[in-house]
Amino acid sequence: MAHYVKCLYCGEQFNRDTEPTKQVSARRYAHLKCWEEHLKNMSQEEKDIMAFYDYTKNLFGEDYNYLLTKKLAEKYVKENNYTYSGMLKTLKWYYEKEGHSLDKSNGSIGIMPYIYKQALNYYYTLYQAQLVNQEKDLSNFTLPKERIVNIESPRVFIRPPHMWFQEDDE
Repeated sequence: MAHYVKCLYCGEQFNRDTEPTKQVSARRYAHLKCWEEHLKNMSQEEKDIMAFYDYTKNLFGEDYNYLLTKKLAEKYVKENNYTYSGMLKTLKWYYEKEGHSLDKSNGSIGIMPYIYKQALNYYYTLYQAQLVNQEKDLSNFTLPKERIVNIESPRVFIRPPHMWFQEDDE
């Protein structure tokens, strides 16, 4: 059965089963070449927004609350001057690097104001380390030789039993 759809970008009708297509949203399709052309023409901010929403959708899975996520993201961008790329990196740091659970997330990004500065500090420290190590030549770097250190187990102090003497009642 042929599934004819209309390309989102050029407006041409085509069969999505026979031609190479890209599913843009739940019910929208585009030619693969039109999609690639659209990606070339997108600004960096639009790419960041798209990457942010794709990541949150994959991160939260079935519990994903798109409307709440969109509302909070727009609020954070407007009021707190966060960027979409910054929020994406913050989520990656918090859930992937730090290993926190998604149980209390409620399918959205409500934790963002509490962790954004910590993630910013983490990525800024990485950036500084890269700048410092950028000019260093690592070709002649060798690891120190392996040493074997014997650590004896600590001795356990055993208290001698306390002797209670009873005196005879006279």
